[in-house]
Amino acid sequence: MLVTRRKMLGLSAATMGALALAACNNGSTTGEQTGGEGENGGSNEHAGTLVVAGNGLEGKFCPLFTASAADQDVVSFNNIALLMTDRMAEPVLNAIEGETREYNGTDYTYTGPADITMEENADGTVTYTVKMRDDLKFHDGTPVTIDDAIFTFYAYFDPTYDGSATLYSNDIVGLQEYRTGMATLASLIGNAGRDNTDFTNFTQEQQEAFWAAVDDGGTKFAQEIVDYMMENGATDVASAAAGWNYPDLPADATATDFFEAIGAAYDWNFSACEAETAGTALSDLIPEDVYAMGTQGVETGDAAANVSGIVRVDDYTMTVTTNGVDATMIYQLSIAPCSYKYYGDESLYDYENNSFGFTKGDLSKARSLNGQPMGSGAFKFDSYEGGQVLMSANPDYYKGAPKVSNLNVVETQEADMVTGVQAGTLDISQPSYSMEVETQIKEINGNDSTTGDVLSTFLHDFRGYGYLAISAGNVCVNGEPGSDASKALRKALCTVIAVFRDSGIASYYGDTATVLNYPISTSSWASPNETDPGYAVCYSTDASGNPLYTADMSDEDRVNAALEGALTWFEAAGYTVADGKLTAAPAGAKLEYRCNIGGGGQGDHPTFMILQEAADAFEKIGMTFTVNDIANSADLFASYQSGAAEMWCAAWQSTADPDMYQLYHSQGSTNYYEIDDPDLDELIEAGRQTLDTESRKPIYKEAMDIILDWGVELPVYQRSECTLVSSERVNVESVVKDQTPYWTWKDEIEKLELK
Repeated sequence: MLVTRRKMLGLSAATMGALALAACNNGSTTGEQTGGEGENGGSNEHAGTLVVAGNGLEGKFCPLFTASAADQDVVSFNNIALLMTDRMAEPVLNAIEGETREYNGTDYTYTGPADITMEENADGTVTYTVKMRDDLKFHDGTPVTIDDAIFTFYAYFDPTYDGSATLYSNDIVGLQEYRTGMATLASLIGNAGRDNTDFTNFTQEQQEAFWAAVDDGGTKFAQEIVDYMMENGATDVASAAAGWNYPDLPADATATDFFEAIGAAYDWNFSACEAETAGTALSDLIPEDVYAMGTQGVETGDAAANVSGIVRVDDYTMTVTTNGVDATMIYQLSIAPCSYKYYGDESLYDYENNSFGFTKGDLSKARSLNGQPMGSGAFKFDSYEGGQVLMSANPDYYKGAPKVSNLNVVETQEADMVTGVQAGTLDISQPSYSMEVETQIKEINGNDSTTGDVLSTFLHDFRGYGYLAISAGNVCVNGEPGSDASKALRKALCTVIAVFRDSGIASYYGDTATVLNYPISTSSWASPNETDPGYAVCYSTDASGNPLYTADMSDEDRVNAALEGALTWFEAAGYTVADGKLTAAPAGAKLEYRCNIGGGGQGDHPTFMILQEAADAFEKIGMTFTVNDIANSADLFASYQSGAAEMWCAAWQSTADPDMYQLYHSQGSTNYYEIDDPDLDELIEAGRQTLDTESRKPIYKEAMDIILDWGVELPVYQRSECTLVSSERVNVESVVKDQTPYWTWKDEIEKLELK
């Protein structure tokens, strides 16, 4: 998505923070054709070293604090996750015995470390019971018990927790009562302000050191962002901040003001502020003791001694109770149990006396072990140096010992993802897939195929999709965004643009992407299938509901049909049409509209050609359609985040759960479409209030139909992601079949074999 770093994090934090491991379950599936579960067993012979490309290693390998995708991969190899999900990200609740589910015509059995049950109680609360296997072991040989899971939950709940997961934001019974009465030293000083004279919770010396660090290192941190933005079109600090998603600074703002806005946005958690960097780490700019204030807990009042919704039942069972139904809560249970004896202090774990393995407000022990993790996954962590993570097979892995003896994750630049596998320095990589990469792979194989004697290519849909958006408030009739006339206007525009999607996407992506018809990634379990009742190609009818296209139409005929259909929608919107052309617009509407697109000023965007061809077609019916190619993504984002844009092109990255609140609810924080529909709001809320995915799927289908009826979004493309495997060194038959964004080669890492 073409947005700032903070916005990208914001879009995914609610669900994906707790899903760091869910995309790499370290679970197992076995297709029926391979003869059942558990084939690898514990007797396999270890052989060789598997070398895997990583990109963006940061060295945060403790599951509590991992952030980058590359680090999360290491964490997934090193740990297990309590919650198992399948190829469509649906939870597997009976994972100890296993559940068999069909995907793409094949039955796969999914097994995992825990069973989870959900029960709606008479008082409206919901209780999740987590029962773990009793044969799990950490890499130091100690058993994995429910106490390790409880320790992990309390680490996430701690008021000073500063990792990327947001488990603490869930409505778990008693959670907020536990988190009250404590704040970080930095938040207390920052929120008190520069003129504070109350030193109840901190000293005057601490306050002076804090603001001195803000004025020096904090200002430098913000100035670096300003400099970057001014190189890309910003004119002053305020415009630079607006482009960085801080739109509310005054016109005369300074870099110090900008940093104060950043600090306040993250409640003065300095490690969280690192997400905003334009290059230099904040930790390199402010004193270590001040930086530590961001995670230093200070008691400010009374708090509950525990989280009453977390209950230990026995050595391998616990319950988690929430205050109401929240369909996304189940995904928050995908935590990796961390050893309280290793990441905490064994002497401080006493569940009955409300001591959970560390002093509340002090997670320093766990943080100190970011570079020395210890889990219970398929591979043990050995070392990290020189851009390489070295790992060795875990003979006690509950799925059976991996078939390779060592796993190395090597920092790799994008340019080397293909040639590294070809040259033998890598066994597996995940290059950004494009027509150019596809051609390169075919040339290396020498057989005009992406799979051959040198390289084997595995593709699956990306966890997101590209779209064209229309602001209902800016593109409407008579100032009424929700009227039938306004919807007809937007559907007229979408009808013309939609007809060019097939040729435009094929030109940019070849056969590595497909055209979408619903505003959801095809990787989601809630995505409509072509065989589903009511499935339709979006914007393919006239205003009377008549189909525009037939299977035998030529491309030219299809364009003419789209224009004729669009004219019926324009007439429904109140436009005057004469001799096949628009001659007058209704009040509030226009004969000219503009679409922003981030093609780098050079048209380098999957949707650019689609818009150009649409512009030519619009001209034939009297509509001027301007394609505004914006040179930098920050300006594109600012154009629609500020509400100025009429239309724009971008891409969402989807979460595992299809919850639509943030994007389409009238109160959604990123509802840039300005869609406001009570029926849609009701459906979105209903989708959150049932735990049954089969019941939720038709709810979201109905919601998507409303979104399309409003004409505020034209789904455009679903692109592919690639896993590239050495055919020369890896037994390709051992690579996971039917990969998806939620089930990749990493999810059956223990089965991979070298030749």
